Amino acid sequence: MSLEDHLDALLRPAADTQAEPPQTVRPAAMAPKGWEPGVRYEAGGSMLVTAPAAEAPPQDETGWRERVEALGLAVPDGYRVRLVEARHDPAAWHRDAQGEDAVTRPVWRCRYLIEPATPGWASTDDLNSLVRDAMRRRRKQRPTPETAARALGVVYADPQAGKVGRDGGTKELVGRIADRFDRLQDHLRDLGKVGRAPDAAYWLDGGDCIEGFENVTSQAFTNDLTLTQMVRIHRRLTFEGLDRLAATFPRVVAATVGSNHARVRRGKDPVGPPEDDWGIEVMSQIADAYSRNPDAYGHVSFVTPEPWRDTISLDMAGTIVGLAHGHQYPRPEKAVDWWRAQTFGRQPIADARVLVTAHYHHFRAQQLGNGRLWLQAPTLDNGSDWYAMRSGEVSQPGLMVFSATADGWDDLRIL
Repeated sequence: MSLEDHLDALLRPAADTQAEPPQTVRPAAMAPKGWEPGVRYEAGGSMLVTAPAAEAPPQDETGWRERVEALGLAVPDGYRVRLVEARHDPAAWHRDAQGEDAVTRPVWRCRYLIEPATPGWASTDDLNSLVRDAMRRRRKQRPTPETAARALGVVYADPQAGKVGRDGGTKELVGRIADRFDRLQDHLRDLGKVGRAPDAAYWLDGGDCIEGFENVTSQAFTNDLTLTQMVRIHRRLTFEGLDRLAATFPRVVAATVGSNHARVRRGKDPVGPPEDDWGIEVMSQIADAYSRNPDAYGHVSFVTPEPWRDTISLDMAGTIVGLAHGHQYPRPEKAVDWWRAQTFGRQPIADARVLVTAHYHHFRAQQLGNGRLWLQAPTLDNGSDWYAMRSGEVSQPGLMVFSATADGWDDLRIL
């Protein structure tokens, strides 16, 4: 069935009884600009329907479909109706007759999307609204202290945007991350109650920000986003996370490292130096954007590896914390030996007292040597089904947080 056939089917009446426009008891409320009733065609054969003002919208698809069909539109087989926006107007103007009897009455203004019911994203607006509706952006200017007595580390690891697994796809990923950001606010509240509120925050992006298409063949058939959409989702989620920290702390440091899923590749082979990485590029884009608004974001700084390195170290309130993705060694058990070798080779993490890694999608903490700590971060993705089938282990998603002072680390939690 062609796109034109789909559009014609969408415009046909649902039944003979709907051949004529439905009669209304009262004239509809006068619509504000942008809310005029009408239909807008979307890519992929979808339609965005702005309905006339009415009572509160239904709570399920059956009711949404009835609202759309009451407008004289037919929903063809293979399509679904979804409520994408609803706004309450407590005092909408009406004219109940032809005279000078204008009155106000509460109404709801709604938009519905008629879209293909098959998996995938029907339109760019549909994908964009997913992040916009799940998040609430906040910006606030704060003075920047020269030093911090207590720093918060937020480890954002392995979201792999675009990946579809046992725990869903992009919609579920965005909802999961939004929930973890809310839990982060609760964690900060709890720290304040016990007198251990941090005065600086470090965003530690552990890598694998996108799923990509080149690591294994199956990715080309299991992803629900294109490559550019993956990058776009990751950028907007990172914007949201950093905005929340920037609105809360007088000093914020955002750091990331290269990783295997985000590496620019030709086939399965990496192309260029380790810095040729989509995660590093996204962090660079955000740094450029923040630099245009120093009043709101002048207290946010950014750290990425040197061009031929893939690890970094940060001074978090007197404790040196190293960050690496973790793809440099073949098994998680090899992390300890790899870290020791990095120390002998005087690599960027040589002096780290705490090493944070990702890649292996499960939480692990191990004390080493004379007061060193290795933290393996859990994943934020939709499930590592290949690893579960191979090992029988199932990774639990979470956002790892901890605090650091000159005396070491504390307040380690998985949100």
